[in-house]
Amino acid sequence: MALPKIKQPIFELEIPSTGQKIRYRPFTVAEEKILLVTKESDDIKDMVNAYKAIVNNCCLDSIDVDKLCSFDLEYFFLNIRAKSVSNIVAARIKDEDDGQTYDIDIDLDKLIVSKTKPERLIKLTDDISVLMSYPTFDVIAKVGKMDESNQMLNTMIACIEQIYQGEEVFETSEYSRKDMEEFVLSMGVKELQKIKEFFDGMPKVYAEVKYKTKDGVEKMIKLEGIQSFFV
Repeated sequence: MALPKIKQPIFELEIPSTGQKIRYRPFTVAEEKILLVTKESDDIKDMVNAYKAIVNNCCLDSIDVDKLCSFDLEYFFLNIRAKSVSNIVAARIKDEDDGQTYDIDIDLDKLIVSKTKPERLIKLTDDISVLMSYPTFDVIAKVGKMDESNQMLNTMIACIEQIYQGEEVFETSEYSRKDMEEFVLSMGVKELQKIKEFFDGMPKVYAEVKYKTKDGVEKMIKLEGIQSFFV
């Protein structure tokens, strides 16, 4: 006789970038083991692979985790974590004014996703435009340990989907990295600033948390990035 299995509840969330409704379950001991193993590694690639594996295992609908942009995957994982362990995450922050550290609680049920969605088609010059995509976590992991200039260069190369010149359309997937690098390096400061504005305006997952300093001053801190929530 087979042993019984514990049934997990089913939840639903909306993917921020597309509005698609996705069903998911909490993670089990099997997924918890993935997290425990990952905590022993300082490699951001290991963490990204863990997040992707857990989202892929817990998602009950068809979705390609490799194609999820970074904030979608971040939001999905944090929601799974909230339903699996607790919606409250203990964290420690450092106050910029007094230099003291304070223990805070982050409520994952109150996560905010900024609604800004920058225009993906960016006109660089009178006759040249580019179609951008949001970076995936794989892209972020790949460029994470590079210096700032190389981070921007490689992120741009990874996120330019198409290049338009007049009525001609160039699919960047059909061109070599060298070709793309030459295109990006040919940009002037004005063109580069337009690309930076696209990345700066991307939706972000964040939490606003109140805390009180040792002097009794009540403050609010805005926490962004999955490292701020993952404990």
